[in-house]
Amino acid sequence: MKKIVALIVCFLILTSLGGCALLKLREDVKISQDSCLLFGEVVSKSPLQKPIIVVAYSNTNGQIQIADYAVLAEPGQFELLVQEGRYEIFAFEDGNASLSPDRSEWMGFYGKPDKIKTQMGGAVFGLDIILAEQTGKPVAYLTQPLAQFSGGKRKPPTSAGALISLDDPVFSAENGLSGFWAPLEFFKKTGCNIGFLEPYDAKKIPILFVHGAAGSPQDWRYFIHQLDRARYQPWVFYYPSGARLDTVYFLLQTKLYELYRKYEFETLYVVAHSMGGLVSRATLLEDSNFTESVKLFVSISTPWGGEARAKTGVESSPAVIPSWKDVDPQSPYIHRLFAKKLDPSIHYYLFFGHKGGGSLFRPNNDNTVTLESMLDPRAQADALKVTGLNEDHVSILSSPEMMKHFKAVLAGTETNKDKTYVRSKGYLNIEHAFDPPGTKTPSQMSLVLAPSGTQEKEKQLKVNPFVFRQETGPIVPKTYDVSLVALGFKTLPDHITLDVKAGQIADARFTLVPQGMVANLMYATTAAVDSFWGFYKELPEKVKIRSIALTGPGVSRTLAPAEKMTDREVLAVFLASRDFAYKNYFAFFDLPAGDYDLAITADGCEPFKTRVKATPGEFVPTAPLRLILK
Repeated sequence: MKKIVALIVCFLILTSLGGCALLKLREDVKISQDSCLLFGEVVSKSPLQKPIIVVAYSNTNGQIQIADYAVLAEPGQFELLVQEGRYEIFAFEDGNASLSPDRSEWMGFYGKPDKIKTQMGGAVFGLDIILAEQTGKPVAYLTQPLAQFSGGKRKPPTSAGALISLDDPVFSAENGLSGFWAPLEFFKKTGCNIGFLEPYDAKKIPILFVHGAAGSPQDWRYFIHQLDRARYQPWVFYYPSGARLDTVYFLLQTKLYELYRKYEFETLYVVAHSMGGLVSRATLLEDSNFTESVKLFVSISTPWGGEARAKTGVESSPAVIPSWKDVDPQSPYIHRLFAKKLDPSIHYYLFFGHKGGGSLFRPNNDNTVTLESMLDPRAQADALKVTGLNEDHVSILSSPEMMKHFKAVLAGTETNKDKTYVRSKGYLNIEHAFDPPGTKTPSQMSLVLAPSGTQEKEKQLKVNPFVFRQETGPIVPKTYDVSLVALGFKTLPDHITLDVKAGQIADARFTLVPQGMVANLMYATTAAVDSFWGFYKELPEKVKIRSIALTGPGVSRTLAPAEKMTDREVLAVFLASRDFAYKNYFAFFDLPAGDYDLAITADGCEPFKTRVKATPGEFVPTAPLRLILK
């Protein structure tokens, strides 16, 4: 009987997609299994400030094939999605909107160019490109392939905070649905991004709206229309809801990280519907530069306990929507959501609808999610208030009663948020130099401010590596251990303790010396059926890393992961350029240039060996290492 019920439920799920959609899902999942995300940042000092095109392509004996391209509204982070292979990456400022590199435009390659080798699933990071004025011939060999690949149509920009309109067809309900049953195709056409409906205004509080499965930002029309736009600014996160949720929440985290680096907003509210709550909570649990700014989290009709039908779909369906694996009630993703509590500084409110039904095969629900899942005790334990409404899963987003409660939550948060926040700020004047002079400037540099004598989370500020003296801030007044970080360099001194005072500018000067560095993360291999772009499988608890050995030109070092380190201890060791290993991360510093053998032994895993390269003054993180489980 249970098997028959499972097959009936699975059939209902699949037939709701339609035959064409099912075929598309199969093809999308098949390609996803050997696809990989590429991350990098475009740096440019061009005065034109025009959109930037980033292209990943294969070049086999002069035969060019475009794998993917992205459009940036301004210099900053890019993401590309490619299948397993070897690729070059090129970027150019598209001054005349032609979608082709022209002689007068600023452009640049990753490397000289260098070929990037991808892996099945996962991601490759650190693929930074510096644009420069064109002095030679334009890269004409990309013009025709890019025109054919794009069909002459420009993708939406994926720069965090790009201005968008909810009326744009890209945000239609149909396109949102396509993100559920064809997430890879959706990502390649639309991307994954936080869009602004109006230019950023530091005087207004941003409210980030996160849609649910098969949804789109248009689901939030009623909420956005009812907002006091003189006080609040709406942001919308648009993502392929059929993708693995580990990938989605990581992308959301990177977009918020970028926005905080740019705007340093003091306050952020997050409002999420359905599966968007699962994505948002995972993001809020991570320590990042923006997390202290989050003051309010509102979830609406979220399946906190997972969805049994997703489990049935994974077990019985001939084609599995990838996010089903994470919405399974017993999934590692659901487990991690409640492995730690939300920070008490975040005011959390849980809303659910109970206008639905129930049957022999389906417990009481809101026509989509069961009450049992929405009211999971683990989620209720973090909530300041739990409120039920006589609405179903869809109607709750256009309910006047819901809006009345939401406005009351906003008012209460405004009244009761931290009134002791110091609004009179201090500033830092940062100087840096290279030893020896003339050293190639790195593409990225960050200022790290760790409150002295405490375990408080450090703050990171973006620093322009090409400006050797610059003022940065504003900064909350207190005493900090201040450090400057550029990967591939040792910073001297590794930190300076400064008392940052309100209304004053403190000075800090650092010297950066090139050093070779090898560092990476370790994960478990995945079966082909579980491979997915941007997704990594954590090492099981039974796996214990015994040693990480590095041998090369005049070097023989071995690390054993520390049993226990605080976040602040890890930060201090890293900033001081001292070798260390902790949990699934390791780093070797001060290495001569050359090739090295890296060997890892771990209980429960096959011995792991690979070849790595260290180049002083350069550090490109390779794809994370995957250990084969016995």
